[in-house]
Amino acid sequence: MKISDTPLALERFRKKIGSFTQLPEMDFMRFANVLHERHINKGEVLLKEGQVCRQFYFIFKGCIRGFSLENGREVNVKFYFEDDIASNFESFKTEQPSQFYLVAIEDSIVYFGIKTEAIPVLESDSAFSVFAFRFFQDLYLKEEDHANSFKLLSPEERYRYLLTNQPHYLQRVPISYLASYLGMSRETLTRIRKKVS
Repeated sequence: MKISDTPLALERFRKKIGSFTQLPEMDFMRFANVLHERHINKGEVLLKEGQVCRQFYFIFKGCIRGFSLENGREVNVKFYFEDDIASNFESFKTEQPSQFYLVAIEDSIVYFGIKTEAIPVLESDSAFSVFAFRFFQDLYLKEEDHANSFKLLSPEERYRYLLTNQPHYLQRVPISYLASYLGMSRETLTRIRKKVS
């Protein structure tokens, strides 16, 4: 099933793309028509470290986490929720093996695009260049913001920032994953949560 067969999913994808640029309807539908529905079980692996990433995912329902292994320890670097577009874009672009895993942490419904189908569409018209520039600019700024929080904020300040700006993380992400994402031990995060609440 394609995203165009599900009106609500199509409308949400239209809104997501529209947050970066307004594509002509014909171009938008050409892009939408490369997205296929997939149901993913909690714990299912979408991408393993060492694989080349050749898909991207528009999340209709659920949550996916991106993490790497450092000395056998999982380091969570990204969480994707409803209406996010998830992928390892560096591996997707360069064809180099991914350094990250993508794993569902909830039962999820996604619409995925395959590189060989999506790239010809994305390279076919200048309207997509504006979308790509703004999408990756937004991605970069968000990652820069997260990286800067480690340089500028204390562990408690990082937690408070998340509490204020992304409270859904605290409701849906297990505490051990959240602690790793915030760069602290589970025990430290537990202590901070008790203090702040």
